[in-house]
Parts: sequence; C-alpha cells; structure tokens
Amino acid sequence: MKISPNLLQIHTDEDHETLFIMDEHKRIDVTSSRNSLNGYQKGKCFYCRKDISIESGHENSCDVDHFFPHMLLNYGLKGLNQVWNLVLSCKECNRGGAGKFERIPDISFLDQLYDRNNYFIESHHPLRETIINQTGNSEEDRISFLQSTYDLASSNIPSQMKWKPNEVYGEQL
Repeated sequence: MKISPNLLQIHTDEDHETLFIMDEHKRIDVTSSRNSLNGYQKGKCFYCRKDISIESGHENSCDVDHFFPHMLLNYGLKGLNQVWNLVLSCKECNRGGAGKFERIPDISFLDQLYDRNNYFIESHHPLRETIINQTGNSEEDRISFLQSTYDLASSNIPSQMKWKPNEVYGEQL
C-alpha cells in the first residue's frame, strides 16, 4: 500500500504473544498515506468537501491532516500520528488563520471520523486490522475511544479553539 511503516507502528511482545502500538513524540512524515486515505474521501477535503488532488505539485494538492492536532502529544494523548487520526484536507482548511492548524474540529466531525474509520474496517481494506488495533475491537470500543480522545483533547485545548470550515461544498460524506 506504500504507507510508511511509521504510521502503523505495530510491535510484537513475544512473551505475551501480542501485537502492540507505540507512539513517539516526534513529527513523522504522513504524506505516504494519501492514496489509502483517498479511497474513502474520493478527492474531497474531509472538512469542506472541496475538490482536492493527492498528487503533489497541483494547485489543489491536499495536506494530510492530524484530526486531533499533533501538539496534543504534549498533553499525553497517544497515537496521534497513526492512520485512525489522519485525514485529507485542502490547504485552506488545514493551514493559516482560517484553517484548523492546532485547533480541534467541531464535534460534528467526530462522527465523520468514526464513519471513515468504520468504512475501512467494514470494507476489509488493508488498513482494517491497523485501525481496529489502534481504536478498539468492537464498535462500542471504537466509539468510546474517539469520544474519550475528543474529551481529553477538549480538556487541554480551550473550547474557543473548536474549528469549522467557513464554507462546505456539496454533500457531507
């Protein structure tokens, strides 16, 4: 799938015969996930639904965005560099004063993130097992994981820092 192994971060514990995931507090190049993430987003920004391109160098080339901002690693949130937390975003939604940057998306986008992750799980996409390992084995576990991550993020970033795009194009995902 040409995704950087750093995004998957699955390790083994031979003594306990388990797989586990570790996360480092460093920036990891996440652009390798563009093609796989686009399978769900189909050339649309996760937030505003504007047309985007996964090809570098195009006028509307997308960014790979951390749904929960990377800076939350400083507050003890884990796994933010992993696939479950990565979405494709247009540059306007991801960067600058009007962009999301280090803010948390409005709660309305949390359901959309759940739906996106669930899409990969139900479609038996190669990322299926990775996302299950990262977010939980059952639907209830995955909902709880996302909600508790949102709550923890919200407790560390002021509520006025919640973000929505200025405009949404076409239908929601």
